[in-house]
Amino acid sequence: LEDLLDAQRSTSVVDTFLSAAYNAAYLRPLRIVQIKVIFDAAHGHYWLAFRGIHAATMAACLLLFTRALRVRTVADLCAAAFALTVVTGLHTFRSTVQEAFPINHFLEIAVMALVMLNLSQARPRLIVDLTALVLFIIAALTLESGLLVWVVAVTAWLLGLRGVSARGVVAMNVLLAGYFVLRFAVLSVGTPGLIERSSGFLFEVLDPPELERRFGDRLIVFYAYNVVASALSVLASEPQSGVFVTIGSWLNNRLMAGMALTFISSLITTALIVAAGVQVLRRYRASDSSDRLILLFAAVLVANATLSYAYTKNDIMSVSGIFYGLAAFAAIRFLVNRITPANRLIAATLTTAILVTGMAWSVRSLGIHHVARTYAFKTRNDWATQPGNWKQSGRWPADAGSQQLITNLRNDALSMKM
Repeated sequence: LEDLLDAQRSTSVVDTFLSAAYNAAYLRPLRIVQIKVIFDAAHGHYWLAFRGIHAATMAACLLLFTRALRVRTVADLCAAAFALTVVTGLHTFRSTVQEAFPINHFLEIAVMALVMLNLSQARPRLIVDLTALVLFIIAALTLESGLLVWVVAVTAWLLGLRGVSARGVVAMNVLLAGYFVLRFAVLSVGTPGLIERSSGFLFEVLDPPELERRFGDRLIVFYAYNVVASALSVLASEPQSGVFVTIGSWLNNRLMAGMALTFISSLITTALIVAAGVQVLRRYRASDSSDRLILLFAAVLVANATLSYAYTKNDIMSVSGIFYGLAAFAAIRFLVNRITPANRLIAATLTTAILVTGMAWSVRSLGIHHVARTYAFKTRNDWATQPGNWKQSGRWPADAGSQQLITNLRNDALSMKM
């Protein structure tokens, strides 16, 4: 709501860009500019415009993911079906569904990373290089995690995916250097501190004052925890947003079946990816581009977790979640293609593991519908009560335009069918 009110009060897109460029902790001018552009173009139909953008972005994400798999054989098709349940069943994907207003920028960055992967898989051309450079600029100035677009381009090139040429990669490296100069030398934009927001640690969520008390003089411990926790959240679906929910529930004898299913299915899938990844490294020269998606995922995971050093959040790791699905496809495809009738025990064991784990991921994927309806119900309740809360806390805007916008958004939310 604050973002929409800022968009309404801004006099122009240029003014929005310049005001957003000077921020103490973030360099995200294009994030606010996008909201402003869509807000102005909506002409009052804000729910249709912003929800429409979210639906289109989600469709693009799944389309680009599927296209990057390059399905050619029956084994590819089976692996792709498994991978799609992994992507849509992972908790990082849930974050791209439940938070849709005004724009889900984390989903947007995931789409840009997939676009870069598809460009890397394309035939080398000048237009591909130019598109990659423009894409990097947009991503980097939208969110800090947009820098992962550079990671995808460079790693893909090193792995032999040369759709973005060497000259394109060099130019992108120059742009990356320019980004850091602009951020730290020209604009003097810093990084988020402990007072920015609450953050999970072990089995609880700590508020900023508690974070400062515990880690004010040893930030390296907190940052290291965030990096490790962020990586584990993709590999094991635990912790989530920095909190070990499943392990905490188990220690308190409150472990539910759904938690166990989530944890175990992630561990088995990660084990399959690791097993296939070891074999790909051993036979690197004989492996194809699809197999190397596992190595690409590893690079994206490390970079994504490192970018999460300041605080942990499921949304931030959504790019790694998408590439985890790509790695799952490559792993299943690699292992299935090497099943031979000669060793029936290994074949039966691997087939059973893939089948059972795939069913578990299907259950997790189906849960996304429950999440969507739950958050729709929660959001409608929030709109029903929020204006009253703002009035009581003294945050109700004084100008008539802002009051009318809030009233219109509230009426739209309450009139929607569940």
